[in-house]
Amino acid sequence: MSDTLIDKPTIINWALSDLGSFSTFSTEDDSDLADQIEKTWQRCVDHCFGLHDWTFARRTFKLNRHAAQPDNGWQYGFDLPGGMIGDPLKMLERAGQSPQPLRHYDIEGRAVYANVPQCWARVRQLVRPDEWDPAFRAAFTVALAGYLAVPVTHNSDERDARMVQAFGTPSKEGTGGMFGRLIAQNRAAAPVGQPLLNDDPLTAARDSFGGMPWHGRY
Repeated sequence: MSDTLIDKPTIINWALSDLGSFSTFSTEDDSDLADQIEKTWQRCVDHCFGLHDWTFARRTFKLNRHAAQPDNGWQYGFDLPGGMIGDPLKMLERAGQSPQPLRHYDIEGRAVYANVPQCWARVRQLVRPDEWDPAFRAAFTVALAGYLAVPVTHNSDERDARMVQAFGTPSKEGTGGMFGRLIAQNRAAAPVGQPLLNDDPLTAARDSFGGMPWHGRY
C-alpha cells in the first residue's frame, strides 16, 4: 500500500504538473494565484460530484428529528446531514435491504418535513480525496487541469483540450470522456434490483444539470 498522502494540495499539484506549471500549491500560500486555485477547486468539486450518484460518496443517514412540532403544516421536522452536496438523492421511509421511498415530504433550507416519525436521507457526501475512487481521482485531476488552464497558463486551447478529455465533446453534453466512461461503469455495477433512483422525483430534475452548459462554469 502506498504511503503517499493524497489530499487537496496533492491533487492540485498533480493538475498543475499536468499543465507543465512550475507553481506549487500549499494551504499556507496567501498569493493571488493560490486564492484563484482555491475558488477553482470548489467549482470543479461541485461540477464533478454533481455529475452522478457516485457510490464512493454515497451515504445514507437516519435523520435527527426536531423536538418541537413544526408550524408549517407537517407533523415532524428533521435535520439534513452536514457536508451534503446538493439535494438528497432519495428520501426513505424505511432503509436497509428493502428500502421504501418517502413519497410525501418537503425540504426547507437544511431541514426535511414529513408526516412520518422517522426517515432516512441518501445523499452525496463530500468525502476526503483519499476516499475517492482512484479512477474518479484521475478524471478529476484532468478536469481540474482544465479549470486551471486559463488562470495558470492563460491558454484557452489547453483548457478546451482538458475539458474534452474529462467530459467529452460538446455533442456529448458532459456524458463523454473519462467521466462518461466512469458513469457507465458505476451504473453497470449497481446491484440487481436496485435501480439508480429511477423512482425518485429529484433525479429527473437533476438530470438537466440545472440548465448549466455541459462543461459547467470555467
